[in-house]
Amino acid sequence: MDVNILTNKRESASDVLTVLALLFSISFLVSCGGEPEEGELIIRAEDITRADSTRTADSLSPADTLGPVVSDTLPEPDSVTTLIPDISAPDSTSAIEPDSVECPWERIAVQINGSIYASLQDRVAEPDILGAHIVRCMWWDSDPWNGMNAGDSLYVLIGETGRENQVIALRYVPREGTSNAAFSVYSFRMSGDNYPSHYYSDGTEVMKQLNFMPITTFEEMTGPCGEPRGDHHHTGVDYKAPEGTPVRTCRGGSVTRVNWNQDYNGFCVEIEIGSGYTEIFLHLQGVAEGISAGTAVEKGVIVGYVGNTGVTSTAAHIHYQINDENGNPIDPYLFYSSHRRRLSASDMAAFSTFRDRCDAWLRVIPE
Repeated sequence: MDVNILTNKRESASDVLTVLALLFSISFLVSCGGEPEEGELIIRAEDITRADSTRTADSLSPADTLGPVVSDTLPEPDSVTTLIPDISAPDSTSAIEPDSVECPWERIAVQINGSIYASLQDRVAEPDILGAHIVRCMWWDSDPWNGMNAGDSLYVLIGETGRENQVIALRYVPREGTSNAAFSVYSFRMSGDNYPSHYYSDGTEVMKQLNFMPITTFEEMTGPCGEPRGDHHHTGVDYKAPEGTPVRTCRGGSVTRVNWNQDYNGFCVEIEIGSGYTEIFLHLQGVAEGISAGTAVEKGVIVGYVGNTGVTSTAAHIHYQINDENGNPIDPYLFYSSHRRRLSASDMAAFSTFRDRCDAWLRVIPE
């Protein structure tokens, strides 16, 4: 599996701007849910925010709400201490001198030779972990496993970001003569979100949101449907989230079974959502009260809680999957509609300054 790196930036028009990119450090492991013997199901929630920044439990009906942020697990967005140092921006962002402010993060330049992971072997202490972080940012619009070419280059800033993903900013430069397009990504926390996410240069979020999510808040997607995993491909999607975060059905229907193949799946729930299609939730901390085979549930009802159960789970997350009438997995992002968020005008001011500063630092990374 190859790696993707995202970059962050904030921009301001004032002479002196304190860039406060909320990047608090949380030890984060690559969580994955494996595939159960009878077919794993992980679904992707449809268009909502990654942290419940635009909706509140009080403003939504039980059928519509995605659940409140877990207050005893997650800090309030405004109470999180920033890990990004103060950076004063000059009047003109085009005049930024890369050496005018010391770069607070590690800078790495990597030329692709084989996979992203192999290319990182002699460059960083934990190439598999950083490689996974890079890949998570690239898989949305490119193929980091099979689409990279020998001679392509990655320029990366890595450090504490407020979640396990270490990528502060990343620039991908394809080898001359290939059809791949260059791009940059930046880690930035949208106002109201509990965690930072990665954004392209224009303020568009790299990750796509389903129109209804099975969880209210999460750090990031750590495993897409179809991701190569040794001798198989991932059959659903994985969202890393704090243990105890409520998990909700995205469509509603009839519960067909709970806690089958439990050694592998952990606590789990399967729901028939119509026309033979099912949604499955794996590795739960526990199944919600009242959820059992034969129970009818409406869209948005809590069916369980994020956990770290089952032998294939290595960190708290929810594995969500959709199966067709024949038991074949379907990418939830193909089954449901999705969208991308964009930063607001106020967020773009800070993001642009941060982005330009990161670009200046990325330009002077030694080969």
